[in-house]
Amino acid sequence: MKDATRSIVGILAVIFLSFPAMASDYKEGEVIVKFKAPQGAARSMIMGEESRAVTIAVDDTETAISEMQNRADVEYVEPNYIIKAESIPSDWPYSATQWGDVALPEAWDFMESAGSVQAVIIAVVDSGVDMDHPDLRDILVGGYDFANDDSVPEDDAGHGTRVCGIIGALGNNGGVAGVAWNTDIEIMPVKFMKKDQSGDTTGSLSDAVNSIYYAVDNGADIINASWGFSSYSRSLEEAIRYARDHGVLFVTSAGNSGQDNDANAHYPSNYSLDNIIAVAAMNSSGDLSTFSNYGLNSVDIAAPGEGMKSTDMGGGYVSWISGTSYASPFVAAVAAMVKSQSPEMSCQSLRNIVISSATKEDGYRFDSIASNGCVNAKQALLAEESLDSSSKETGSTSQTQNTASSPAPSGEGGGGGGGGCLIDSCQNPGSALTLLVIMILAVLFRMPRVRRLG
Repeated sequence: MKDATRSIVGILAVIFLSFPAMASDYKEGEVIVKFKAPQGAARSMIMGEESRAVTIAVDDTETAISEMQNRADVEYVEPNYIIKAESIPSDWPYSATQWGDVALPEAWDFMESAGSVQAVIIAVVDSGVDMDHPDLRDILVGGYDFANDDSVPEDDAGHGTRVCGIIGALGNNGGVAGVAWNTDIEIMPVKFMKKDQSGDTTGSLSDAVNSIYYAVDNGADIINASWGFSSYSRSLEEAIRYARDHGVLFVTSAGNSGQDNDANAHYPSNYSLDNIIAVAAMNSSGDLSTFSNYGLNSVDIAAPGEGMKSTDMGGGYVSWISGTSYASPFVAAVAAMVKSQSPEMSCQSLRNIVISSATKEDGYRFDSIASNGCVNAKQALLAEESLDSSSKETGSTSQTQNTASSPAPSGEGGGGGGGGCLIDSCQNPGSALTLLVIMILAVLFRMPRVRRLG
């Protein structure tokens, strides 16, 4: 139901885009274009720079779109939309009540005992990060700044630093503790937004798309996107599909307009791709936040996003921040906990575990979102442990997608990860004997496939 509804919304959006009126703000004088591949080269091309959309300068955006959409060599053309971060003013009433429903202390105990099998890389596609913040600097890995076209994604808006803090701020140091603070994680800051002249945190669609490709190509396991807008973009959908095809989970905010996303689409959360988790915000009373978007078919799960505390620029901390911007990284961090226990897990299985393990208790008002509940870190870890144990007993792997609970959208591939090879060297085994040994081992032990990026 959810994926079918998303597909219909996407189709309608494509039709709507062909009309001159455009719902979201965009950069005048630029369009995003994907040209069709030459007939002779189409057979040999693989996904890469050649097949991606490009940004070009034009005299007038609407005129250029009208002219180019009818050209035989153009696959699609769209405006270079302006994207906004999805936080709300920091004077939202703060509640000191603990978030008991998401079972974080129990999850931390689990991680303390189990440890991490492998480090998980979370790309925060946002406004950058305070790279010298004492709570974050030790878990940061190289990123990029597409807003300024350099390799130093330093935050000038604060939004990205706060998102990163929700994920992994160092605990037990008198500041704040991120959700996955005692999990082996690495945060890759990829900046495409910055503070504009009005003080808002904004960025262009083209930079967001480039940021996603960069994150995938540089080893991200999970991408967090705490931003959104109302217009369908094919280039953004292609970038997220590229992430899916490389086994990358995409966690994104549902939006802060208090609207039903089933009726009024919000992107990227409304795309019908099975690597997306769309996150609503909840308050400490166990209710959906009044500002949070919702949608029985388009929003997956709720997470704390009202009256939060996190890291801030200048090495400090900030309280009373609210928005689905901060609910999304909460879920991304829980997903990282689970992924750290089963590195071979597909993005579809990871998504299913996080959503299906949600807290669903009497008295909760989450009947307007797909899972009918809020994220539960401990239950997600127990679900992973149970799945891992079951896989060992049956000889299957945890990459098997739970198609009953989350079927792949029509026309979409059912699983993430790369290729059909069992190990990276299988495309060039060196000898028939080596290949035979690999095949025998695969049959006997059901070896999990190793995901290759890029």
